[in-house]
Amino acid sequence: MGNTALLVLDIQNGIVPALENLDPYLERLAQTIKSAREADIKIIYVTTGFRPGYPEISPRNLSFVRASKEGSFVEGSTSTQVHSAVAPLEGDIIITKHRVSAFHGTDLDITLRSLNIDALVITGMASSGAVLSTVRQAANMDCSLVVLEDLCTDVRPEFHGVLLQVFEKQAQLVSSFAWEAGLVKK
Repeated sequence: MGNTALLVLDIQNGIVPALENLDPYLERLAQTIKSAREADIKIIYVTTGFRPGYPEISPRNLSFVRASKEGSFVEGSTSTQVHSAVAPLEGDIIITKHRVSAFHGTDLDITLRSLNIDALVITGMASSGAVLSTVRQAANMDCSLVVLEDLCTDVRPEFHGVLLQVFEKQAQLVSSFAWEAGLVKK
């Protein structure tokens, strides 16, 4: 599978409270992150955040203009922090994005290339947002992709179900349990 990184998309305080069954999701994700660390897989957290005054948000960007009006997701605020149940450890990478895709306008691509990572395992929220955009862009960049179907989620479960069929065209779909079972502990 090449050099692999586990991407954890938008599992931050300002986003995950919208999920039903949050605690079981976070417990499963925490276990998967722990297993990835034990197998020496790089953990990369990608969060959404903006500078004070929101210079990154155009009034034409309907996805984010609400955040600027509400005053949410300012870098350094509680809403931009990774949820404590899956908090980063020393050596993990945190990338802040200003758009839906983890790649657009971030240093994710150069980070992956610098670390010689060519395989991504994707988790996070939301299947209809960050996961979809990131999978599509990573596929266009010829990354080997695995989507952990039980660790990608959406506030609209029907979207998640349909999008799994889309992801399947560009990524291997597996459960976190099956993926962890295939890891070699170091």
